[in-house]
Amino acid sequence: MAYMIENVHLLKGQAFTDTNILVEDQRIISTTSNCERYNCMRMDADNYIMTPTHVLFDTNLPMKESFKERKEYYLNNFILKGSTVVFTTVKIQFERQLEEKLKQARSDLLDSPIDFVLRVSVPPRILKPGFIRKCKKMKVPAIFLEIDEMDTLNTMPWGWIKEALFPYNCPIIPTFPESKHKKGRQLQLNAWSGLMKKEKVPAVYEDLSNPGPVSRSILKKTGIFPEKSNLHSGGELSYNLYSRSLETKYRDEHGLFFQSKHLAVTVDKGKVIRAGAEVYYRPGKGENVIIKTPGFFTDNY
Repeated sequence: MAYMIENVHLLKGQAFTDTNILVEDQRIISTTSNCERYNCMRMDADNYIMTPTHVLFDTNLPMKESFKERKEYYLNNFILKGSTVVFTTVKIQFERQLEEKLKQARSDLLDSPIDFVLRVSVPPRILKPGFIRKCKKMKVPAIFLEIDEMDTLNTMPWGWIKEALFPYNCPIIPTFPESKHKKGRQLQLNAWSGLMKKEKVPAVYEDLSNPGPVSRSILKKTGIFPEKSNLHSGGELSYNLYSRSLETKYRDEHGLFFQSKHLAVTVDKGKVIRAGAEVYYRPGKGENVIIKTPGFFTDNY
């Protein structure tokens, strides 16, 4: 049955839009400034700020721990923070491990209460055209490259790598040793960005270890956006409602994430998973998000 969410103060990035959202079968049918012509049930959202749900990056999911520990981890690190999607890692040391490791990760995440996006993390020695083609075949939306020394990148066959990535074009994302201090990481990131722009290789230039939700830029490059963390006509109904107050009304979408004490409601694919102090934990509800086309909504690599 269709219903209208009216008086929506929708925040995307830094932009506010006052609108109304028509919903049917757990999906958004349309957004409109005029809802008078619709004869359906109505929900008033005037006291809240609505945002898409957040995508968080986490490489330490508790896949082997007890159910109690997994539940507590997902509640505290995702659901209570308004996140319904996790971007996580499958670590690969040898090319032959790719299919087996991805299959095992999907099995380990069968009882995940939120959606998950799997990507691989590899050392430079196995980032070769043959491996990349296997990643494309298995719809891996991003390849994380474990960089210990920047000098190792100078001898890599970037022309062949770029050719192998086409046309799926999953971006390469750098990771640096945790021992590196912030200034050293930034210098390496700057060198990485310069090299990737020179070689014209699809890549991410940001540090994913920073706290908070994955940026819109990375979501676009990896293809997670617009399917996830987005509220649009025809899309899934997944959103957060934050109470409107002096602490929330002047913040952008990223800033609201750090105001989780004001988070009142989280809806995931049309189902309420958090309402006030009540949290509805549904193990196994999460799905492996398959990315058809990374970078389709961005031309800036």
